[in-house]
Amino acid sequence: MYQYLWDEETGGLLLTTEISKFSKEPRPVYYRELNLLGFDQYWDYPQDDSAPIMWAEANNYIYRGRVVAKTKGGSYYQKPEIVIVEEPEPDHALLRAVDISGMIQKNAALMETLAQETIQKVYNTYVKYKDKIDVFYVAFSGGKDSVVALDIVQKALPHDDFLVLFGDTRMEFSDTYKAVEDIKEKCKGDGIEFYTSRSDLPPEYTWSVFGPPSTVSRWCCSVHKTAPQILMLRELTSKPNFTGMAFVGVRADESVARSKYDYVSFGEKHKGQYSCNVILEWSSAEVFLYIYMQNLVLNEAYKKGNRRAGCLVCPRAAERSDYMNHSCYCDEAEPLVESIRCAYANAFQTKNDLEHFIEVGGWKARKNGRDITIPINYTEQKDQEKNIYIQVKNPRTNWREWIKTIGILSNESSPYTINFRGSLIQIEIIETEDSINVKIKKEITTQYPDFVKHIKNVFRKTACCVGCRECQADCPYGCIDFHNGQVSISENCKHCSQCHKAEKGCLVYKSLEMPKGGIIVSGKNMSLNSYSHHAPKMDWFKQYFEYKNEFDEKHGLGSQMFSFFKRFLRDAELLDASGFSDTARIVESLGLENESAWGIILTNLCYAPQVQWYVTRVGFNESYSKALLASMMVEDGAKESWTNDIFSSLSRMTELPLGTVGIGETIREKSRAVGLIRYSWLSADPRVILYALYKFAEHCGDYYQFTLTTLLDDSIERDGISPTRIFGLDRDTMEPMLNGLSSNYPDFISASFSLGLDTINLREDKTSQDVLALF
Repeated sequence: MYQYLWDEETGGLLLTTEISKFSKEPRPVYYRELNLLGFDQYWDYPQDDSAPIMWAEANNYIYRGRVVAKTKGGSYYQKPEIVIVEEPEPDHALLRAVDISGMIQKNAALMETLAQETIQKVYNTYVKYKDKIDVFYVAFSGGKDSVVALDIVQKALPHDDFLVLFGDTRMEFSDTYKAVEDIKEKCKGDGIEFYTSRSDLPPEYTWSVFGPPSTVSRWCCSVHKTAPQILMLRELTSKPNFTGMAFVGVRADESVARSKYDYVSFGEKHKGQYSCNVILEWSSAEVFLYIYMQNLVLNEAYKKGNRRAGCLVCPRAAERSDYMNHSCYCDEAEPLVESIRCAYANAFQTKNDLEHFIEVGGWKARKNGRDITIPINYTEQKDQEKNIYIQVKNPRTNWREWIKTIGILSNESSPYTINFRGSLIQIEIIETEDSINVKIKKEITTQYPDFVKHIKNVFRKTACCVGCRECQADCPYGCIDFHNGQVSISENCKHCSQCHKAEKGCLVYKSLEMPKGGIIVSGKNMSLNSYSHHAPKMDWFKQYFEYKNEFDEKHGLGSQMFSFFKRFLRDAELLDASGFSDTARIVESLGLENESAWGIILTNLCYAPQVQWYVTRVGFNESYSKALLASMMVEDGAKESWTNDIFSSLSRMTELPLGTVGIGETIREKSRAVGLIRYSWLSADPRVILYALYKFAEHCGDYYQFTLTTLLDDSIERDGISPTRIFGLDRDTMEPMLNGLSSNYPDFISASFSLGLDTINLREDKTSQDVLALF
């Protein structure tokens, strides 16, 4: 909250009355951290942890206001490199510890003001929300921020009106458990109830069945922290749908994401639950000052150089933190590291390669189950008629229980009829001794996309569920329970689908699913969420063509709009490394009201992920509801959270002339966009078709001889997009058009349709750019 200076006299921090806009997150450095890193080879300092020796900001080590050293690099097994900047004391004299009492005295007035304001704010929040809340609790982690948050709350609230809940992941530092025990004893003396929640599943087991967590798949937080906390609070309140307020030690300075948090939020961390970020505006300088002033418990992990009191092995930890964790808690962390080795055992040829992979944190980047040895016993595929087939091998749980979460079975044999939200839907489910085989007909996928999404989830849960109880925590009515790893769904289930909230319906499945091809562009698997919800408007194009190479300076777009529009321009080949491209000049000469100009743009966009997905997956003259499109997007690898943005982007494109040449139009109900429908380009310009043919040939590896039959066959896997698919042109339209192109542009194309044969030959000495010269 306040800015700080370095105080040479005490060797500590000195707050100023200026409000801080940004904190460098200073932390005290004790002798044990210096020893671990090897500073004892350079300096002499007291081997005493009653007070820090100096401070650190990121990798800079600061002694009495001067940066005296830096560290660089580091990895799980490799110590960071020390770079000495200057000698802390002249003549290699003994370093002096920070004068804590002097530092406290100098900062007492400002810290007292800050503490009283914070206490008052917590009390006001308690009064405001008291009638809405079933349970107030401090979400305690054992780290410095939660220690301060707890002290503030216990000063603000009556001790019998809140409790303390420690979410024990069973992966905490041993020093954290010591700190927790100290706090637990203090709470007991203060008359504050202290509880510990933990998963029934040990981490060594969950890591073996989920695969190691990663920055993308952080299932560990849900399984080992969130779900157990919610379930314990339900038990304590005797209410499945309780409303709680967690007092949390989150601070805005910790990260960019946390800087956007509100002081009080609803549903941000847990659906239906409030969070109050007690010390949101505090910096780490103020946190440490408060701990010293109030003589609070300081987790010993900080004295050993750990910047956070987190888990023993964490996918979010930086390389330096990996080294400190390994140095301080090697034996405790080894079972989790061994889980990584087991998961990736078949991915490396040598043990050294595997150990290097662990050392550099390669496991943290995992996005799916491709490289790990843990099998997934769920598969799905489509036949040529677009029927969906699901197979579950050796199911872990009973599908008849899970299906209760989406509807009611009307009969007891296949084909089964399910009452799903008032509609009777029939699917085939054949069970053998070790497998379940499901068939969902194409018409079901079109008419009931939400049902298809949820029925897939039912069988993913059936295949993969290990009883992590995340679904049970998500159910607001308390209708899910587990006994010996088997799920039980109450007959009182409301079919609200909250237990399907996890992406792809099951945390295990999501962690282990094998990648589907998705959209491959230039050999890379690309995101469908190309433009967020910022697909361009006509006014943006007018600005671009007016300002050309001065567009960056003169445009009137917001920063996000500008960023996504630039990507759109590059995808449409209207912008290249030199700026305003040759293609843009052709489009400018044709004019923005000209359909042919937009036909060129659409052809180029088909080789970028979002539009490529749309034109290859969505047929013509058939309505696609928003829900169906969302289901198709997720099926092809998009995150569920992206689907609204992707739909919004495509809908915006229909408002441009792109709609007329093949994107289609938006279906609306009372001005609300509810779906999309594609129409053929009725007045297709043959020159645009010729341009699209050359693009097709170039992307198919310079394949310049083919047939119209090949062009019309969308089942063939290829990198080129046929103009028949882009613009919705059938054989009866294409044959005379190709004949006309052969007559008018014999230097580019020859086509023949006789004796039941059709051939198309493009001149190999021409390119798609040469075709643009015809406009």
